[in-house]
Amino acid sequence: MSVTAARAQADDRAARREPEHELDLETRLIATIPQVFRHLLAHARRRSAWRDLTYQQYNVLRIIDVEGPVPQGEIARRLLVSAPVVTRLAGGLVEAQLAERGRDPRDRRAVRLTLTAAGRRRARAMRRDLLAAAAELIEPLPGERRAGVAAALEELQVLLPDRTLPR
Repeated sequence: MSVTAARAQADDRAARREPEHELDLETRLIATIPQVFRHLLAHARRRSAWRDLTYQQYNVLRIIDVEGPVPQGEIARRLLVSAPVVTRLAGGLVEAQLAERGRDPRDRRAVRLTLTAAGRRRARAMRRDLLAAAAELIEPLPGERRAGVAAALEELQVLLPDRTLPR
């Protein structure tokens, strides 16, 4: 076999391995993100603010806390769920006296959700609990590794459509 043919074969092998490496990165991403998320939720759920509420209900509270009164349809769009899902989630929040339903002044057919004072306090307590859980997760990492995680997260955010920094 000539040197040129050997190089061509080596290049072919390298080209075949490159997608394997990318797949490995993709596989690791898919495996890691849910595990981190489950860890955060498990730690947050140990705290009283999370008692009797789901992560989806927290997201509804969080959106309303950040944006003010929001139509249910807009919440469904942001959470990538159907309107009936938000109706069910909102029902639990209204029953718990954390949110109130009302008419949207811009569209009388739309239902708008507003937080009660208790709902605002609960949303903020739940956020604090998630941040505390995140601190517990990253606390053991040395500073250099934390910087690496921060850089990786910044890169991941660039990939997201409609990138907005979380509050």
